Order: sequence, then structure tokens, then C-alpha cells
Amino acid sequence: MKQLSKRIVQLAIVVAAVTLGAAAFAAAAPAATVKMSDTPPRFLPEKVTIKAGQTVEWINTAASLHSVDADPSMVSNPKDVMLPAGAKPFDSGFMQPGAKYQYTFTTPGDYKYTCVPHEADGMKGEVDVEK
Repeated sequence: MKQLSKRIVQLAIVVAAVTLGAAAFAAAAPAATVKMSDTPPRFLPEKVTIKAGQTVEWINTAASLHSVDADPSMVSNPKDVMLPAGAKPFDSGFMQPGAKYQYTFTTPGDYKYTCVPHEADGMKGEVDVEK
């Protein structure tokens, strides 16, 4: 009987850990997902709307390198990016096919970003962050 009680306690601990892990995973799930394509080079969708504190995930579903850049110092034309006052620039670096990048937006406002390798091709996106 004592071994059965011990086993029940161990099982309860495992169930609690799995439940807490699932809750943490659900809380960390991105609010929006943007895919990257090659033909033509685009962010799909090009515009998403989220709330402050939420995360966007970009997935390179293409066969070529892509990036997510909202840093005026990283792009050819600084007008291709825009950040609200107080927001920090972000840069995914070059993303291999299949790679993912996440960014959590804490400052409300409009963010415009581009893909450095395909900036000249018009690969641009926008995230509108509401309060």
C-alpha cells in the first residue's frame, strides 16, 4: 500500500509538470506567424496586427536566404524601415531555409521592416502593435 501511495504521488507530480509545461508553451506561442517566400520574394502576410507584449514568428519556408530587418543601419534604404518612438531596432541575421525567428513587441506603434537580401525586390512587411 505504501508503494502504491508513493507511485500515485510520483504520477501526480509528473501530471502537474506536464500541465505547467503545456501552459508555459501555450503562453509562449506566437500571436502571428509570417512565412517567407521566394517566387516572388515576399512576407506572407505582409502585414499583421498584434497587441503589445505579443510575439511574431517568421519562418523561412523558401529555398533561399532571407532576413527580418528593422534596423536602419542594416538596410540599403533607411526609409524601408520604421520604428515607433522608443522601440529598439531588431535584426534576425541571415536565415537559412527552414529557420525561424521570433521577436516580442513591447512598444505600441507601427513597425516596417524588410529582408536585406531582397530589399530591392520590394520584400517588405509591417507589424502594427496595439496597446
